[in-house]
Amino acid sequence: MPNLHSFPSTPFIRWFVKDNQSLDRDIRLKLLKGPFTSRAALVAAGMNTLLVCSVAVVLHPTLFFISWLVADMVIWITRWFLLQRFIASGKSRRRYATDLSLLFGLIWAAEIGIGTAGCIISQDPVLQVLACTSAVSMNGAIAMRNQGIPRYAFTQILLTDIPMKLATLFQPEPMLRVLILQAPMYLTGLWVLLNNLNANLTKAYISEAQSTHSATHDKLTGVLNRLGILNMMTALLSSKANGDSVFCVLCLDLDGFKKINDANGHATGDRVLVSFSEMVTRVVRKGDAVARIGGDEFIVLMPDTDKISASLIADRIIKSLEDYTGKNANYEGLGVSIGITETSPSELGSVGQILSRADVAMYNAKSAGKNCFRFG
Repeated sequence: MPNLHSFPSTPFIRWFVKDNQSLDRDIRLKLLKGPFTSRAALVAAGMNTLLVCSVAVVLHPTLFFISWLVADMVIWITRWFLLQRFIASGKSRRRYATDLSLLFGLIWAAEIGIGTAGCIISQDPVLQVLACTSAVSMNGAIAMRNQGIPRYAFTQILLTDIPMKLATLFQPEPMLRVLILQAPMYLTGLWVLLNNLNANLTKAYISEAQSTHSATHDKLTGVLNRLGILNMMTALLSSKANGDSVFCVLCLDLDGFKKINDANGHATGDRVLVSFSEMVTRVVRKGDAVARIGGDEFIVLMPDTDKISASLIADRIIKSLEDYTGKNANYEGLGVSIGITETSPSELGSVGQILSRADVAMYNAKSAGKNCFRFG
């Protein structure tokens, strides 16, 4: 499932999500997704705070509590709008969508903290119990929902908790000030919990990424394997079905590889395959995909390209391999036959049909004398 959010753009908001800078970009995006998932959780949080605010207004219809109720409703509606308009709709690529969503999450936490402080100061035991219970439960929800970004989550907890603790200094019951003494243990415990949750979540995402990589990449060369390239081609066909771009597939087969492998041993053959895959990866464009689909056969997928560009790449691959074999006497006779097929939206076909055309073109190149390319 694609990430429906992006990294923050402003330095202020970026600071709150810098807990995992050393990780892969995709993993960091997954860790950031907490505030943008589960609309049900946002609804539940909104109903909870609305209930507390409403009870406060009913019991004490003062300007403070009326303002708290209005502010709570406005902030919740804004957060819901941001989630629906930019994130859930897939329009989060708008530059400040993520920043605004995270910023209003902080404002929401501060609003809860200030309102809870007002309930403490009111000296109403019903409000005090209701507001404190609500704040503590919200902190637990914050820790669970935003465990991927502990710095942001802990800031929300501080904004919720500190005003409540300080408010005990402005009411007459001295025993309530025990909450201030309790604060260091409570906050330390939540910080440890957040970091443990984050560590476990990070390990899970890393394991998932490693498992996916192992399933879609060739263990010897590190390039994509058959499954990996088939997945990419399937995705490309789906995205191009209603588009107007063409793409090319190159089927590569090493000529003379079996002879070299038999004469020099499998270790040498493996080095040839690794060197060839690295050479092809250097030659192709940044957005192209290279795969080893078995033995000495490779595939290059070139999105948004045509026969002319594909033929230039094929020619570079052939010449690069000639340079490689020229510097290694043991690899004399090694070459590459390349079959190229161009696919347009009007003749997409299936992945199997496209690969079959490229394969036939590759055998035509072999029949034409090897170490050349032909179109299918």
